Amino acid sequence: MATAKPDISFGVFVKQKRERLGKSVRGLASEIGITPAYLSDIERNNRKSPENFLKKMIEVLEISGDDVDTFYDLAGQSRNNNYPDLSDYIGSTPIARVALRKARDLEISDSQWEEFIKGIDRSK
Repeated sequence: MATAKPDISFGVFVKQKRERLGKSVRGLASEIGITPAYLSDIERNNRKSPENFLKKMIEVLEISGDDVDTFYDLAGQSRNNNYPDLSDYIGSTPIARVALRKARDLEISDSQWEEFIKGIDRSK
């Protein structure tokens, strides 16, 4: 259940997905709504993940399942650990901030987090 920290960067992940789909930089950039130069800079890790275009990137790169979590983890890492899929939720949910601070202060282990996640999954 625990996800390992990916060994690749956001840009490499995007490039691999693009190439697997047989899309050119120019073609993918057009589908996303950014310039080819901007996409090229992202793929070369010269630019951070483009927060306003992440959902569109997931769609056009056909990212699904656990790869969505990896995509957002890599996007967050490229943004100095500012995770764009979590920031709004954490910012608007005070109890989540309390829980995360308690977990941090108690140095909750990965196995404890996994049990917590299993509990959430069982409640669905």
